Amino acid sequence: MAIPKVKQHAIARGARAKLRAYFLAHLGLVLGSDELRLVAGNISEWARRIRELRSEEGYLILTHNDRADLKPGEYLLETAKP
Repeated sequence: MAIPKVKQHAIARGARAKLRAYFLAHLGLVLGSDELRLVAGNISEWARRIRELRSEEGYLILTHNDRADLKPGEYLLETAKP
């Protein structure tokens, strides 16, 4: 799988910043875990970075635990406001 396109300004930052920029660029779209892992730089702690976006920054990133129409491994950022 090719690395998904991320805005150029997010390339040099850490995994959390890359994920934040990618979610914001794909607002309202369902994103898969493989795609997000690649965006984060293929690091093992990519899911932790997503949890940090939720808990520390306040982003409403939904999963199958939040919405029945999402499958396991799917994520959705509904609003850009944390």
